Amino acid sequence: MPEILLPAFHVTTRTRVNVEIPHELASDLDRYKAFYKESYGADVSEADLIREMTRRFMESDREFQNFKAGARSRSRNSRRVAATPTAEATAK
Repeated sequence: MPEILLPAFHVTTRTRVNVEIPHELASDLDRYKAFYKESYGADVSEADLIREMTRRFMESDREFQNFKAGARSRSRNSRRVAATPTAEATAK
């Protein structure tokens, strides 16, 4: 079996995605689809490949994960601050 970095993902819920890409990238996606089929014996769509590759890329991007965690943290903190009465409000 060929060595392929992308693990099997063909058993998922599918979502239609429309994007415009250069011809060379479309050709590479077709080749990768063939490589995936040779490796796992399953057909996948371009949309599935793009979705899974994008998800894995973002999961592996440490800077993005830190940014994302910081955004979640800031969002949680702003809700806590808004829910906590201020000293002025409690003094009245």
